Amino acid sequence: MRGRLRSGTLPIVMLLLLAGCADTMSSLSAQFRRGYQAQVAYQKGLQVYQAGQYDRAIPELRRAVELDPSFDDAQALLAWSYYYVRSYPEAALYFRRAIARQPQWGGLYDGLGWSQYRVGRYHIALEAFERGLILDAQYRDARVGLAFSLFELGRYAEARPHLARLTREGEGSALQRAAPDLDQVRSRYAWTRYYLGDHAQARLQFTKGLAARPDWYGLHNGLGWTSLKLGDAAEAKVHFQRAVQLKPDFADAKEGLALVGH
Repeated sequence: MRGRLRSGTLPIVMLLLLAGCADTMSSLSAQFRRGYQAQVAYQKGLQVYQAGQYDRAIPELRRAVELDPSFDDAQALLAWSYYYVRSYPEAALYFRRAIARQPQWGGLYDGLGWSQYRVGRYHIALEAFERGLILDAQYRDARVGLAFSLFELGRYAEARPHLARLTREGEGSALQRAAPDLDQVRSRYAWTRYYLGDHAQARLQFTKGLAARPDWYGLHNGLGWTSLKLGDAAEAKVHFQRAVQLKPDFADAKEGLALVGH
């Protein structure tokens, strides 16, 4: 009787094993389909992303991430897409998710830093840029973000060496083409010198900036205040007037103009 029971249960065991194998094969097949669909969506998103059509890239990349949450490249590209369409909170969310999976990808910290910087969260931005620079000390974009964050936090003495280095590295025609943000860097460097009381160096940097961007009202305003500090009211008046011409509602330049007289 016992033997008959054992022999009789064998087909049942085999059927259970076969059923389990079928379930496993079905699950693997579903995973394969989802992975393939995620790749297709990613390639579509990548194509329009590279064409600069970030708004069109977002739904494709989101689909890729939803189909495969471990698709790190898709997640990173989705975060940058949100950043470029100025959806900074969403960008920060996806950068954080990507960092949780890939904590050694320096570019993710750079993206998180800029996403926080754009909404005025400078302390958080600074931490992200610092982390990016720990991973890659030569990461220029992260160094720019670090310097800008320090500047916005009023930590001018700390920002100065970074801005000086970035300005120095960006000067020269060939290098300047590789550093399209040089004007913004130089402007902050000039203001940093101004706030630290080095007005002669500030005037030099504002003057260099205006040579490249003669219609930038902020540089005229900066040169106006710097000239005023150096005792040259006539030059200050010229630049305050030009700043107001370029931006009629520029309160800071109007204040300077009132000080030197219309």
